[in-house]
Amino acid sequence: MHAEQLPFYIGRYRATARLGSGGMGVVYLATDERLNRQVAIKKLLRNPNSSNAGERIRREALLLAQLNHNNIVQLYDVVESEHDIALVMEYVDGCNLERWQKEHAPDLEQKLQLLKQICAGLIRAHGAGIIHRDLKAENILVDSNGTVKITDFGIAKHWNEDSDLTREQHVAGSWGTMSPEQAQGKPLDNRSDLFALGVLAYRLLCGQNPFGENNSPYVVVDRIVKSPHPPAARLAPELPQSLCQLLDQLLAKTPEQRPLNAATVAAELETLLMQMRGNTTSFTRTHSITATVTAESFFQHRKPAVNWWRRSAIAAVAVCVLGVAALLLNNPGGTPIQPAQGKYIAVLDTTTPAAQPETPDSRNRQLLTSNVLSALKQGLSAREGLYLISYAESHKLSGLPLATQAKSLNADLLLIPAIDCDSRSCELSLELLDSDTLAVIDSRSTRLSLEEGLESRARTLYQIDNLLEAFPPRESHQASNISAEDYLTYLEIYDRRTDYLNLGELLDQLDALQQRASAFAPLYELYTEMVIDHEFNTRAAEADARLADLLYKAPARLNNQPELLISELRLAILRNDPGRAEALLARLKLTLPDKASYHHLSAIYHHHRGDYPQALAHIDSALALRTSYAYLDHKALTLTISGDMDAANQVLKQAIALNSDGIDAVSLLAANMLDAGNAEETIRLLSEAGLDRIGPMDTYNLCLAYYIEKQYTQSQSCFARVSSLAPKDADPLLYRAEIAREQQQPNKALEFARRALHITHDRTDWEGLLMQARAYAELGEAEKAVENLLKIRRDAPDDLYTNYARAQVYITTGDLLSAKAHIRKTLEQGISPIWYCTARFVKICNIPAFNDLRQQYPGLCNNAGSEDQAGNSQIASHRETSANL
Repeated sequence: MHAEQLPFYIGRYRATARLGSGGMGVVYLATDERLNRQVAIKKLLRNPNSSNAGERIRREALLLAQLNHNNIVQLYDVVESEHDIALVMEYVDGCNLERWQKEHAPDLEQKLQLLKQICAGLIRAHGAGIIHRDLKAENILVDSNGTVKITDFGIAKHWNEDSDLTREQHVAGSWGTMSPEQAQGKPLDNRSDLFALGVLAYRLLCGQNPFGENNSPYVVVDRIVKSPHPPAARLAPELPQSLCQLLDQLLAKTPEQRPLNAATVAAELETLLMQMRGNTTSFTRTHSITATVTAESFFQHRKPAVNWWRRSAIAAVAVCVLGVAALLLNNPGGTPIQPAQGKYIAVLDTTTPAAQPETPDSRNRQLLTSNVLSALKQGLSAREGLYLISYAESHKLSGLPLATQAKSLNADLLLIPAIDCDSRSCELSLELLDSDTLAVIDSRSTRLSLEEGLESRARTLYQIDNLLEAFPPRESHQASNISAEDYLTYLEIYDRRTDYLNLGELLDQLDALQQRASAFAPLYELYTEMVIDHEFNTRAAEADARLADLLYKAPARLNNQPELLISELRLAILRNDPGRAEALLARLKLTLPDKASYHHLSAIYHHHRGDYPQALAHIDSALALRTSYAYLDHKALTLTISGDMDAANQVLKQAIALNSDGIDAVSLLAANMLDAGNAEETIRLLSEAGLDRIGPMDTYNLCLAYYIEKQYTQSQSCFARVSSLAPKDADPLLYRAEIAREQQQPNKALEFARRALHITHDRTDWEGLLMQARAYAELGEAEKAVENLLKIRRDAPDDLYTNYARAQVYITTGDLLSAKAHIRKTLEQGISPIWYCTARFVKICNIPAFNDLRQQYPGLCNNAGSEDQAGNSQIASHRETSANL
């Protein structure tokens, strides 16, 4: 029963896959060969620091043996040898509750039915005198039929048991879900599990943990023991009142205030279900659309009521107690302190957008929000001693806890706008916070009309001037230079700037708007961002021409505006015009007050030039001024592409330490895993991140991972999605052609290849010609394919992407000698051999001419892809986003 390489035997059970691991053991998927059924086997981990782990797993077996119930994972067998012990349990073909909720988006009735099933399992366990002590979403499995199974009774115990078995852990259980009495080490009964059920139900119904998302377990436990949770009605006002009251009862601090037992809770849930079935109102929403607070902000802002005029003084006292110098702005009791040096400020979005049908009112409110954000950027970007952190950087953190956002951005000051609307107007409130303490320094509020765009912009700018008197504007705010009607058009386009499927149409609208409002500087920055995103997502190779045409028409008086200079720089980078780019960087070095931004722009330029040492030097200079998540992510990307994967992963760890929820670090890590040949890990990372969070190029990497793993059905479907997102990108079509050929669909393969050739036929750049060559090869036109490769021999970079594509062309056209040369070159450059274990390259496994290559790289034909052969490939699409241009 030793942990051999899979597959291996545990008793008569043949273990074939690893399902997961926990504190006590590893869980394997296995086959009971006697009864011909799948089982899950929990095998004890050898832990030198735990002398009683074996006794604890035996106790788990004894407890499970008493609990034969449809909603509890069933124990089948115990396999024990001299040194090992394993539990053989029912295999649940499904996933845990948290993942199930993400994948199925259940409505309210389905959620209540699930909770009823959990109650049924608890009724059985509690009836046998057993309390679970670790009830949480990860320990609730839901099978393919929607049946709930409670699992992991590793720290369960009998009510009357006085055991030392769990004292090695001091307090057994999970920090975020344990009851107050459990956290304090007091005696427990069944109502401790009911508290955990309340936490689980609250998260299921309200979408948030009732005690916030603070990273410190001590903060969370302190809240569990001492602080009331946010009433469920505030986070999810659409829930029935009786259901909110039930949640509040389950989360009561003392057991006596909670329901008597799980049967009582189940009865309450059944009553609610009966009321819903008899009610014509359908509760189908999966999350709150009118929440008045987030759980984390509830705790962060839970202070005694204070008069507004005293808040600055109270913040100063709090800061002094912590030994940190306070920045007091517009303090009614004193003189504003002028900043001794520049300070960074970030605008935070603390709201979580909710899906809801669009109405005229909701549309007007959304446009007003965009109006306020645009005005804030103008009002903050040109002030003495104040550096505005890019909203693109701060917006990526939207919805995360305030402390996480502050840490990721490493700003000195935080500005939090909030908009509260009625049917005719909205109140805008602006709070200025100290980033270290999250204490409010000052605040302002004003009333804005839903219909007066320019007037609302002016009112917002006025409030900013009052709020930041210690940081005066370097010049007075310029006139808007745009009519009210055109400004509304600008706001509508700004609001849809991430609508990737319709960016082309939106850019056409901006072109028309520029002719009417050419002096409106924000338009040029928005256009640059959108046109480069359009290029990145569609690979249409038209961004430089469109952007050049727009900038040519900009009036001369805008020439020194930062928006125009940065747009010109991005154009120079797109056109690979180093002379122009370096001249613009020299001007920006003199005009940009924030030197970190200058170094970041310089790093981007050198990165795209392939001068990675210079790029790293500049990004290090930017990090020395402001250690931000975005800068760390950019450094990791540069290190990755320069071939230093180990250093890149170390920087990624620093970035994740700042923001564990950031998608960018996960995206790059997934690409690194794919380049290293670990396609399975890429699939796991990106699937867990979710298709709704990853971008088009991450989706492309997911498709490649399926392709490498020979999961052709998933890969074909995935590439079809990429084609819909980027209709001018030939790459997914070429891979779809290869997959169709492998699936014995030659006509379909030819059709994909023809489509790829059609959308690249007018391309003359090296990448377009390279994709044409691959299409010609797929169509059997070897001469044209090789002719294209010869055309790009001077322009195309001598990197892994290009050489791998050349190998694809030569192996397809039958030029094995050239194919071998490029395969060898990519392997020497660090590509994982697993990239050559695909259908296209299978012929190299049987040709004697490749014997030496196979001996030198054993992973070529056995699909090993071992870690020692996994190199620093760059075939995975790393994120060259608009922010990096």
